[in-house]
Amino acid sequence: FVVESRPGANGNIGVDLVVKAPADGHMLFVAPPGPFAINTHLMSSMPFNPMTDVAPVAMLGVAPLLLVVHPAVPAKDLRELLAWLRGEGAHAHYASQAVASTGHLAMELLKSLAGVDAMHVPYKGSAAQATTDLLAGRVAMSFVNTSTTLQHVRDGRLRAIAVAELKRIDAAPEIPTLAESGLPGFEATPWLGLGARSGTSREIIHRLNDRASRALAHAEVARRMANLGVEARPMTPEQFAEFVRAESGKWADIIRRSGAKVE
Repeated sequence: FVVESRPGANGNIGVDLVVKAPADGHMLFVAPPGPFAINTHLMSSMPFNPMTDVAPVAMLGVAPLLLVVHPAVPAKDLRELLAWLRGEGAHAHYASQAVASTGHLAMELLKSLAGVDAMHVPYKGSAAQATTDLLAGRVAMSFVNTSTTLQHVRDGRLRAIAVAELKRIDAAPEIPTLAESGLPGFEATPWLGLGARSGTSREIIHRLNDRASRALAHAEVARRMANLGVEARPMTPEQFAEFVRAESGKWADIIRRSGAKVE
């Protein structure tokens, strides 16, 4: 495969290129939840319909999010953080990698469920710059990739509040989940999936899925993904399609409750 980077519009630009290509399996895309399940509920116009124009091929992996705060924030757990946000921290700022990123929507969900407010500072796709400003105290908090942030937590440069998974993560079992900390059922997990244009034959889709699953089972691939904070989670095409449908429904509800919108 030749890899082309086509960023923009929370992944829509690259996916739109694929859905306009021949349905022969020669042009595919790798994307986070946005083009598969989020953008259609968040954006006022879409260049394609993810439910009818996209064929889910393979789930590649998940990347758990961690809610962290700068040490200057007087909170060691979710209860204390919410109390601070309702008081002297009422005008706090939070960082996200980009508008409509999972980290952005996770914080909007937290705000909606907990009845608190905070100002969003998006970093236009730059997780590194968001982390730099968080470490410097220019923003108070953020949902961040677990693997790239745990060392900062262990060094005392950031403080972990909770993970956005339904269960504690193996990499840091001492950190509670948001669900057990007072927000039952809270889950906001980024993932990566492989997709093709709808109309691609089931034979081709299953062949591509098999090759992706074999790659995910390779030790070196797993090691490199782990270094990026991604845990391999292979699925059949049918399982992945059902997962995407469920994610679309989940994010539609989150976006509706949060009131988030991108024009």
